[in-house]
Amino acid sequence: MEQHTSLHLCGIVFFILLAGIRRSARSAGILPLAVWNLAGTILHETAHLLVGVLFRAKPTGFSLVPRRQGRHWRLGSVSFTRITPLNAVPVALAPLGLAVIAYWFARRWFVWWSPSLGTTLSLYAVLYLLLSGALPSRGDLEVACTWRSLLLYAVLGAGVWYGKSLICFR
Repeated sequence: MEQHTSLHLCGIVFFILLAGIRRSARSAGILPLAVWNLAGTILHETAHLLVGVLFRAKPTGFSLVPRRQGRHWRLGSVSFTRITPLNAVPVALAPLGLAVIAYWFARRWFVWWSPSLGTTLSLYAVLYLLLSGALPSRGDLEVACTWRSLLLYAVLGAGVWYGKSLICFR
């Protein structure tokens, strides 16, 4: 057990090191930033694309070319022609599903591979890639947080809560 704890401590330090490199890449310019974040960007944008197809948002474009937007850079994008109050939230927040996948890997990793320094560092590298791609962008939050979507999901949530309370008190 002691060995597993020290392996995870090494993994946590490795994760923090990767996050530090990302921070350094941000201040180094767009090219190092885009290259360092390429895998996470691919995962992030692919999540939007897959959920957009699933929720019939009609994707029309997919780009991994960095573009300047005011003072910020957009590292990738997916465009849709049919974003509605019903599909806006799942499509915009789709990359959060990568955090669920990261949790799934973390729970099963050592069932597949025996604990060692190499397998532990590999786990934390995979977790870093998934979690860095899972963060919603400012644009994602703007799409998800329209008043129509928030109202729709508040009403749906209240309906589920009310229905559940009726079932529980029978």
